[in-house]
Amino acid sequence: MKINSTLKLTILLLLLMSGAGTASAFLGYQAGTQALKGVSQPENNPTKKLTEGEKKSTEPTEFKPIDEKTILIKVYNHTHQKNKAAASGKEQKEENSKTEEKTSQSTEETPNDIEPSPAVANLPLQVTDQGVKLEVNEATNEGTTLSLKVNLQNEGATPVKFLYSFLEVKDNQGRSLSAITEGLPEELPANSESFMGKVKIPSALVDDSQSLSLNLTDYPDQKLKLNIAQIPVTR
Repeated sequence: MKINSTLKLTILLLLLMSGAGTASAFLGYQAGTQALKGVSQPENNPTKKLTEGEKKSTEPTEFKPIDEKTILIKVYNHTHQKNKAAASGKEQKEENSKTEEKTSQSTEETPNDIEPSPAVANLPLQVTDQGVKLEVNEATNEGTTLSLKVNLQNEGATPVKFLYSFLEVKDNQGRSLSAITEGLPEELPANSESFMGKVKIPSALVDDSQSLSLNLTDYPDQKLKLNIAQIPVTR
């Protein structure tokens, strides 16, 4: 029986297709082998790590409460941050440098250099310099704040300016305390009436203090020296 040309052509095409498929499979295998060189199976079972992590996370840990004083100080400083904004520009830089010098000098003092405080004075207390009077009338507790009620009056012939962000408050141990002012004017007119205001200090900062001192000067001349010491701390 003779095979016609159509059958021969069909068989030839099948052989060519089979050879091409085999060659493609071989080349694909070789390419995959080359690509996976250097890749090895993990030594540890990943599911084991997840299980260990879950076991560790379920173990109870010791509860360590945060110190109450630290929380009060952070909350107080954050709440009253806007009230302590300093002057801008060149004047601010100059005043900051002066404040840093004062701070560096105060930090160099050791407790041995601080003399014992005398007896705490009774309120009201006042001081006058160049016609400007500063008076502390009362010290009261307002929640978590020690509030000092103060009066300022200028009996001189020229106006006087103040920058209360540089008000210096210290306790009887020589420590500088964070404080803000309320109600006090930035400028005292000449021959003015008395202006009432408050100086507020976080109570947590004065827990172990017996007395406080206030130091205030004019801005920017810094010629006035309004210093009041031995202000009693009420509890």
